[in-house]
Amino acid sequence: MQQRSRIYSEIFPDELMLEAFGTIMPTQAAKNEYFFNHWMIWKEHELKATSNVTPSVFKKSVKEKCIQIGLREFWDYQTRGFSIRFKDAELLAFFRISVGDQWTI
Repeated sequence: MQQRSRIYSEIFPDELMLEAFGTIMPTQAAKNEYFFNHWMIWKEHELKATSNVTPSVFKKSVKEKCIQIGLREFWDYQTRGFSIRFKDAELLAFFRISVGDQWTI
């Protein structure tokens, strides 16, 4: 059995992996498909931001804010470029309230 790192286990907790995939070690292709499908489904809960920083710096800033408010990357939100998509309208609203006018959205 393959050992999972602490970081991998934090990003992909056993209970969420079992619920989503029926196993704690799905194939990379299965994970890619699952999270891409969620990216597409979550389009209605998207923020498109403008920024003077690079996409990677923007993503880091979003991740830090989301961690502060208890959101989990991939499971509650995903970022690509200057877009952030959330699992539902409640998480989107929570994020918007927490950042205030910090970003132009």
